[in-house]
Amino acid sequence: MKLATLMKHGDCRRKSKDFQGALTHYLQALEQNPEHCGALLAAGDACRGLKDYPEALRHLNRYLALQPQDAAALARVADVYKKLGERDQAVEHYLKALAVAPNQRFALMGLGDLYYKEQQFEEALAYWERLLDLDPTILHVLTMVGHLHRKRHAFEKAVLRFSQALVVAPHNPYALFGMADALRGVGEFERAVPYWNEILLLDPGNKQVLVRAGDCFFRLGDLGRAESLFRLTLEKGYDKPALFGLAKVHRQRGEVAEAIAVYERVLDRHPDDVRTMLLIGEAIAEEQGAQKAHAFIVSKQALLPSSKELEMAAARLVPPVASEPAGEG
Repeated sequence: MKLATLMKHGDCRRKSKDFQGALTHYLQALEQNPEHCGALLAAGDACRGLKDYPEALRHLNRYLALQPQDAAALARVADVYKKLGERDQAVEHYLKALAVAPNQRFALMGLGDLYYKEQQFEEALAYWERLLDLDPTILHVLTMVGHLHRKRHAFEKAVLRFSQALVVAPHNPYALFGMADALRGVGEFERAVPYWNEILLLDPGNKQVLVRAGDCFFRLGDLGRAESLFRLTLEKGYDKPALFGLAKVHRQRGEVAEAIAVYERVLDRHPDDVRTMLLIGEAIAEEQGAQKAHAFIVSKQALLPSSKELEMAAARLVPPVASEPAGEG
């Protein structure tokens, strides 16, 4: 069979994911011409499809010996090294690909993925942002970059990437949640409401969504909706942020005793939680005065004598000493 015919049959089989059949044709082509670039490259890709990575490297490296400036092939080799767990070789070949073609998308994608898995998030962002500047329609990269920006509190950058993701996939739950929470981060609570409403329809049992949405409605003054979302969360089990949210609703309504009871539920689960102790102290001060709050904080200092926060709170709440009447001179 002629070499061109072998290549054509191999390509057809590879497109239908019959990688073994494709490889058979490519190897026959290489028997006729061991330096046929197309056959070497295609044989490497067929071996990648078969997950025979050492054999893929053998064919691809033979190809690169003939075509050392092929950035796409360099990126493929890097991908294979990454699959084999040879991290340094992978990085080296990705960088070689970018040295030849700075906008090589698979190299940018691969480096971003590699650094993300190593939790080197700044490096991952740098490569993925370059990729998105070239093509702002890659959904999974858009959502991952958006979430990385959100975790860094770079909320405006997060909003940009999530808005681009929602153009690609308007009902994507990751993008909807990210967009709603990033808008919450920049204080645009009203603008976030439609996104919270949609994600609540798509994923009504997600505790994190329920609590974050509840906080958004609390900040908008919709205490009834906020309370409903916090209580829905608690129906699914203990949740500290939901309890804090519910306590905030009670305090906003002036229901201080109810708020204290909610805080005590947190303290029952986390008896050393200084933040909760301080919140109870604040609530006691609102309802019963500074003297009672001071007594509560002092009682907790006995449990946690090294807590500077409790020490400072106790000092702020020291009841004023009544001045003695001046003696007669």
